Amino acid sequence: MANGNEPQREPMFNLPPAIAVFVFLSLAIFVGQTYYLTGDARMSFVETFCFSPLRYPLLVSGVTVAGGWFAAIWTPFTYIFINPRLSNLVFDMFWLMAFGSAVAFRLGSVRFVVFSLVAAVVGAGLFSLIAGGDANILFGPSFVVGAHLGAAVRFLYAREFSDLVSVHARWDGPALGLIEMWSNVKVLQLFGFIFAANALFSLLYASNGVDIRDIILNTLAYFVGMLLLSIFDRKVK
Repeated sequence: MANGNEPQREPMFNLPPAIAVFVFLSLAIFVGQTYYLTGDARMSFVETFCFSPLRYPLLVSGVTVAGGWFAAIWTPFTYIFINPRLSNLVFDMFWLMAFGSAVAFRLGSVRFVVFSLVAAVVGAGLFSLIAGGDANILFGPSFVVGAHLGAAVRFLYAREFSDLVSVHARWDGPALGLIEMWSNVKVLQLFGFIFAANALFSLLYASNGVDIRDIILNTLAYFVGMLLLSIFDRKVK
């Protein structure tokens, strides 16, 4: 029989359901596309579920595109589950479990899911503007994870990093204002660390060199998350 005075054991990771589902789907899709799809099947899968701004003018002009008009509806959302390499997947899932969990705990599952879907659509729109007429495709959760991070920073300034995996952490404190946060030393230090980590990862794992457009898109993701928190955040008494 357990002694009532003994300290409670905490799980190694305290993941909210929405984050656990996101991680599971991302891992399952990565395994499926990597080990069970080859050649044309894998290319068709990518074209059907990744976002491409060229899809829409091609469909309007009558060109047959993988997935057709239905894919034009779902690809602004489904691209976030498609990861090109294991290194990208691990890196994004780490940030998702840390900062995405904090946002999920604060907003609740429903608000968090809607927040993430809106961020995904905004990311697809910004990618369309940045990519221009290039035949580029957008995949991976980097933009949405960046939005989670930007949102979380607004209310994590008083927290220690170890709190991100604690079952006793509370995320219902007041959030910093959009202007106020830029005068907070802890916020600036955290952003400095995040930018340095992302820059290092890009340099180490970019197969075709660092694309400045990727850096711009990832930076915009932080600001999008900060703004979206103002819309989806619960009222703190």
